[in-house]
Amino acid sequence: MNTFLELKNTFDVIFLDPPYKDKKIDILFKNIRDSKILKKGGIVILHRHKKEENIMPLKFNIIEEKRYGISKILFFSNLN
Repeated sequence: MNTFLELKNTFDVIFLDPPYKDKKIDILFKNIRDSKILKKGGIVILHRHKKEENIMPLKFNIIEEKRYGISKILFFSNLN
């Protein structure tokens, strides 16, 4: 079930901090895209373990990556 569909607002920034070992990140991005909760020009920030392979979700582009200790922070833009 896509709980994003219940949201009435749209957002400039969405921060995702799933468990480090979560492999279903693509589903989160699909739900964000399908529910249209990210404003045009908005960004999605994803917190991951630095050893996790970068994902390239459909219709999103990595615009920046930062590393801090054991973490990496990925910044995505929507390719609408």
